[in-house]
Amino acid sequence: MQEIFVFIDDSGVLHRNANDNIFVYAGYIFLSKSTKEAARNRYKKINRKIKQSIHRNDELKGCNIDNKHKRALFNAMRKEYSCHLKVDIDKIYNYILNNKNSIVRYKDYVLKRLIKTIIEKFIKNGEIDANKPIKLMISIDEQLTATDGIYDLKQSIYEELVYGIVNFDYGRNFNPILHGDCELTVSFCDSKNNYLVQASDILANRIFNSYRFNKPEWRKIKNHIYLTFP
Repeated sequence: MQEIFVFIDDSGVLHRNANDNIFVYAGYIFLSKSTKEAARNRYKKINRKIKQSIHRNDELKGCNIDNKHKRALFNAMRKEYSCHLKVDIDKIYNYILNNKNSIVRYKDYVLKRLIKTIIEKFIKNGEIDANKPIKLMISIDEQLTATDGIYDLKQSIYEELVYGIVNFDYGRNFNPILHGDCELTVSFCDSKNNYLVQASDILANRIFNSYRFNKPEWRKIKNHIYLTFP
């Protein structure tokens, strides 16, 4: 069975009163257990070496280490497939930002779009066969999961990939992109127990700061997929 592993974390605050007008999801994608485990072990080794050098035992995050160590952790993963999405908060409708559950629903929507774009990319370049069974495992840093939407994140992703979506408001039909069996798992993880979610935090911090400080060169990453919203 074909396998896709996706690890995601965020940076910024999706709120009308956020200090910055940016919200980012970012992370890494693996097409086999072996590449996933090799990347995890490589990141873990660098992570532990940095902890020893600065006498730290807590989780190393983009917000609590210096740029030198962030670069080292980023470089440990730079050959892997990666992704991000950026939200311009001031362009989001007020009715979304005025309700906490609607914000979570919007987050689910943009994540679903990112996952779909990732799958489409791998189908297009021939690394995934849309007609064969696939196992898709998504790991996301813990977050509020309540929503005022009809479906939760897992159901929403599965329906879009396997059944397609009819948007009655706009009269548009989005065809399914997977035609074989699809086994989907969505897990919300404590990042301190997951090195690849930690790596995603470092990437999300880098992407966020690239927009915040107008450093587009920080986003020039090989094998990288990105979207902007709305």
